[in-house]
Amino acid sequence: MTKSKEVAAKFFGKLCDGDFMGGFESLSEDATWTIIGDTVLSRKYTKGQLLTDMIPLLSTFKEPAKMSVYEIIAEGERAVVVAKVVGVGPHGPYVQDPYCFVLRTRGEQVTEIVEFLDTVAVETALVGRRFAADVPVG
Repeated sequence: MTKSKEVAAKFFGKLCDGDFMGGFESLSEDATWTIIGDTVLSRKYTKGQLLTDMIPLLSTFKEPAKMSVYEIIAEGERAVVVAKVVGVGPHGPYVQDPYCFVLRTRGEQVTEIVEFLDTVAVETALVGRRFAADVPVG
C-alpha cells in the first residue's frame, strides 16, 4: 500500500467513525479543503476555517451524515477517495453517492483536499432551496 493510500485510509477511517476531530489531526497546519460548486459550503477553507465555518453548519443536521468509503486509489502523493454519505439536513435528506475527494499528502499528513459532490443535494438539505428540476413542467 502506498503511503498516500495509508494516510487517506487513516483520515477517512476517522471520518467514517464520526471522529471528525481525530480526522482533523491528520491535516497539516497549512492544509486546505476546497468544496467545488456554488453552494453555501463552496470555497477553499484553511484548517482553522473548517472548525469555525464548515463544522458549525454541518452540525445543524437532524441526523449526522454517515460516510462509508468504497475505494481509495493512490499514486505518489495523491489519493482519490470514492465514498457515500447519507444523513438528514435541516431541510431534508442528504445523499451523496458517489462522492469523491482528491487528496495530496506529505509524510503522515493530508495537505490538500478537493471535494467533488452533488451541489443540488447540499443546497436542498442545508438551506432548502428548490431548483427548476424540482418544479413540475407544464
